[in-house]
Amino acid sequence: MVPAGIEPIRYSMLYAQILLNGLVLGGLYACIAVGFSLVWGVLNVINILHGSFVVLGSYIAYFAYVHLGIHPFMSVVLSGGALFVLGYVVQAGLINRVVGAPVLTTLVLTFGLDLLLNNSMIIAFSADYRTVQLAHPLGSTVVGGLVLPLDRLVAMLLACVLTVILYFVLVRSSIGRAIVAVRMDREAAALMGVNVKRIYAITFGLGA
Repeated sequence: MVPAGIEPIRYSMLYAQILLNGLVLGGLYACIAVGFSLVWGVLNVINILHGSFVVLGSYIAYFAYVHLGIHPFMSVVLSGGALFVLGYVVQAGLINRVVGAPVLTTLVLTFGLDLLLNNSMIIAFSADYRTVQLAHPLGSTVVGGLVLPLDRLVAMLLACVLTVILYFVLVRSSIGRAIVAVRMDREAAALMGVNVKRIYAITFGLGA
């Protein structure tokens, strides 16, 4: 027989653990959402390709660790740089040609590019699941009866740091101010000497 009062405590601990897991995972989702909303807010483009960018970045981190021994937290620089270049090229070479078209046009274009990139990754890497098995994982700790996975916690903190860095880039740097200016009034920004197409490509690269 379970003593009265134990069952509510057990359920409350379960709900608290679920909430904690959601918060840890939510930091990563927030970082992903920032990239998507940046492109949508500045370019007025619904970037269906964004999800495949995330998967491609994951593959880069995976192979960098398996073949080069670069820790996933360090490979952020490598994968981020590669995705910035890819995003810049895709925007400058393709999306910029239709960026002034109705939203449905850019939506269809990014959807087609998503299919192309997604199927290219399936051909190159197959559809098998892969996961990074760290040689020296950080493990987990118990705080107040709740299990806190330290690897995921560090990943969440890193995602939050990247989001804060992006904020300061937009607020403090000349490129960031140009992005904000284009977002507010594209024509006025162009009259002030801002290369709008270049800013669009940089924004898309940052979002990637």
